[in-house]
Amino acid sequence: MSTDPYVWIAAILTLGVFSFLYRDNAFFAVCEHLVVGLSAGYMFVIYWKNVFFPELILPLVQNGMGEDAHLWVVVGICFLWSCKYLEKTRDMYRLALAFWLSVDLGLSIPTHMDAGVLAQIAGTICAPLNGTPVEIAGNTVLVIGTSLGLFYFFFSKEQKGAFKTAATAGTWILMIGFGASFSYVILSRIYLLIGRLLFLFRDWLGLLG
Repeated sequence: MSTDPYVWIAAILTLGVFSFLYRDNAFFAVCEHLVVGLSAGYMFVIYWKNVFFPELILPLVQNGMGEDAHLWVVVGICFLWSCKYLEKTRDMYRLALAFWLSVDLGLSIPTHMDAGVLAQIAGTICAPLNGTPVEIAGNTVLVIGTSLGLFYFFFSKEQKGAFKTAATAGTWILMIGFGASFSYVILSRIYLLIGRLLFLFRDWLGLLG
């Protein structure tokens, strides 16, 4: 059995999380609140050290009235968030919320379109139909499956005849894709479970070599 106190702490907390399999209890609640608190504290330190202090506080101290004067606008927006907790100025935080949502959407939509839509389209169109038999079969399934899946979402024409057959095949392609994604998530969780069990029986109890 391990004599490392950190291993013991990790093992006790792991057992506390596993105790939820029996029923909800205070031990699990303590572990849950501990994870949430530590995660929030860790993220606060990371953002303070890597973003807030070097990108806002330090430039304002050094060049707050010069080339970095525009950062005072960010400070004003930060104070608008605190208006939510005051009765008379509660609605002013909506300005900060609207600014944050507009900037976030403006930055994320082009990125997701490029990586999640345009890159997928280009990869499907440019899929090479040469190479080994396995590569040819895989690229052929990719092109045909993507095309059939798109038929399912084509609602401007009545689905009948060959079009209905293609849309039905597209439905099966989508279901297979969703099932594969779900099974991958389950498999990744099983890997996590195996890792925790190995930690308990090998690193903590020393029952496994």
